[in-house]
Amino acid sequence: MSEPLVSVLVPTYNGERFLAEALASALGQTHRRLEVLVGDDASTDGTAELLAGVAEADPRVRVIRHGRNVGAFENPVRLLEAARGEYVKYLLHDDVLAPDCVETLVAGMQAAPDVSLAFSHRTRIDEDGNRLPADATPLLTRTGLVDGTSLGDAVLEYTRNVVGELTTCLFRRSDVDPAALWRVDGVQLAANGDVALWLGLLAGRRAFYTERPLSSFRVHGGQRSASPALVAAGTRDWPLLIDWGRRLGYLADPAREYNAHAEVLRTAAQVHAALPGSPDGALALEAAFLATARLAELRSGAAGDLDRPLAERAHGPRLLGTLAQGLDVLARVHPFAVAAPRPDAGEVAATVGALRDVAAAGVAQRLVLAVDPADVAAVVPLVEAALAEGSDVDVELVPTDDPASLVPAPWLAVAPPGRSWHVGRAAAVWSVRAG
Repeated sequence: MSEPLVSVLVPTYNGERFLAEALASALGQTHRRLEVLVGDDASTDGTAELLAGVAEADPRVRVIRHGRNVGAFENPVRLLEAARGEYVKYLLHDDVLAPDCVETLVAGMQAAPDVSLAFSHRTRIDEDGNRLPADATPLLTRTGLVDGTSLGDAVLEYTRNVVGELTTCLFRRSDVDPAALWRVDGVQLAANGDVALWLGLLAGRRAFYTERPLSSFRVHGGQRSASPALVAAGTRDWPLLIDWGRRLGYLADPAREYNAHAEVLRTAAQVHAALPGSPDGALALEAAFLATARLAELRSGAAGDLDRPLAERAHGPRLLGTLAQGLDVLARVHPFAVAAPRPDAGEVAATVGALRDVAAAGVAQRLVLAVDPADVAAVVPLVEAALAEGSDVDVELVPTDDPASLVPAPWLAVAPPGRSWHVGRAAAVWSVRAG
């Protein structure tokens, strides 16, 4: 059986310093049936001349030169669109492949029909090609197949790309839509687009992994990945990835999803603290907000429309309404929520609306409307009118002159700002907002 064609895709911009070594490692593969596509993103150094010489010497090299700079996201997309191979392997212009990298990974892809991604351990090298101390132990101690969902769970729960950078992996061209690269829910990720690619490939399938290092990732001062702005933007990627991954079938255990968003909060706080006064810190704040919003959903147990992307839910009225409350209201499901409105039509209507929100948020088992015995006749028709205006909710109306003593602790007070009947008695307060 003939070897399958493999497309090695090399996006580059001003890559003259390291590009020759990267291309030599691609063309020196033991798997000979290759096409090497290089996307030159309007380089201004000697990249074009270098590529002309390499392409003339080896017909497997095809250069796609962009007349204008299309950027680090679009250049790899255009290469994937042009790829003719059954399999695709990205090679970043400053990285290096071991001679048997492609051969080993193709064999891994062919090990079983449900294998959708092949990857290996990788080493790190410095600007001069010297090996650096390992920043991670091999994922496994043996070569073999790995459950894709379990692997994706680990990536998301610990917010770490344990699969590796683009250079590390090989996949089928037919499994990836170029228009979807680097995106989740239509949003372009700033720094973790490769994670989205791996998660999309792994869902419900398996991966091949070898502990042998088959690629080398070069660490040098010119890398964009080290910029504080990109680090902050990358932090914002993770809550979007976690929620998208949940909808793909990852993190089926809510406790693991909780851990993932808690890790985002921890990282976002560190990143924000490292960027005092920088506008880039706002991206870390957005990461913290998105993670907090999902943690609020998980704590309250409110289902909501969980098929919608997290960014839409977090900035939508339902979740913003919950987040407008003190988050201590979500700390537990209270046996009772107690409200004690004055006999005023507007306040009673707002209170009934707040009780509906409490019920929807799932933070109280029973809803109690405490009414001074002298006001019952005035309040009852106001409550009936307010209940008729919205969705059904089960509210118990109880006459009492001391609402704070009506039920055993812990209970949730439902009250407008400035009221004091519950102070020092309620476990938490759900604030009633005037209509």
